Amino acid sequence: MPDEVRAEIKVHLRDKPPVIDEDGRKLPKLDDNTAEYIRKGLTPRWSDVDVNKHVNNIKYVGWILESTLSSILETHELYGMTLEYRRECGRDDVLQSLGSVAGASVGGLSNSGNVECHHMLRLEDGSEVVRARMEWRPKNFGKMGM
Repeated sequence: MPDEVRAEIKVHLRDKPPVIDEDGRKLPKLDDNTAEYIRKGLTPRWSDVDVNKHVNNIKYVGWILESTLSSILETHELYGMTLEYRRECGRDDVLQSLGSVAGASVGGLSNSGNVECHHMLRLEDGSEVVRARMEWRPKNFGKMGM
């Protein structure tokens, strides 16, 4: 890359590696009894499918974020995620997104610190597609005390 291009885009680059450490904690399996919320009827569009006719991995992240409680999205920002892919899904599959909040009461999120959410995407027949852990911190985290 030419030096003048590197200098121009340097302000947009991060000095930290994208993955700091592997998280060895086991991702919990959610079901109808352990999930705090379930979103049904998630269906892929043609633009979500790759050349192998499988849903693109980033679409799973989008479904998880769309299924996250609005009270978390309004008061927190995503700062970490762990994904564990279990199987592929295709264009004609219909999915469900299950989620739960770990270590915080949903009603008191605006006054809480970091929040961890567990998610699972599954096919309608119950087959797991992906498990996820999303870690959220209060918005304006870096501006506290300024």
